Amino acid sequence: MGNLVPAGFFVRLAAYFTDMAIVSAALLIVRLPIWFTGIFNPQNILLRDFIFKYSVADILFYILTVMYFILLTYFTGSTLGKKLFNIMVISTQGRKFTFFEIFFRETFGRYLARIIIYIGYIMAGADRQKRGLHDLLSDTCVVYCQGRRAYTGQFVNQTGQ
Repeated sequence: MGNLVPAGFFVRLAAYFTDMAIVSAALLIVRLPIWFTGIFNPQNILLRDFIFKYSVADILFYILTVMYFILLTYFTGSTLGKKLFNIMVISTQGRKFTFFEIFFRETFGRYLARIIIYIGYIMAGADRQKRGLHDLLSDTCVVYCQGRRAYTGQFVNQTGQ
């Protein structure tokens, strides 16, 4: 097997936008009935503020969105958007990542990456291995796939060896 090629910032951004379009379209099936019930019953418990400015529906949509990223990444190594762009998430240690690592990457890691003007994502454009803050915190990297096979080799270190 040859060296792994890290996926760059823009291909990862395109994959993310594709994923968000897929998730938004799927959640529209749930959002429309909730929206219609809100028209006829503005005091619907799903639409009232529950925690701070978030309703139960907002929390539900967040959980469903995060579960899309967590489950697909954990079980297949990539989301549908990443599959479309032929990229996948791997462990930098050359092993199968744990569920906790992916959970941490997709929740806390992404939160920390975007908390200060998305600098944690922009890091992927400047880093030699194209790793964002969420990748660094969870020991993962996004690389190009060869076909649809998962990589099983060691991660390429900073010196390119």
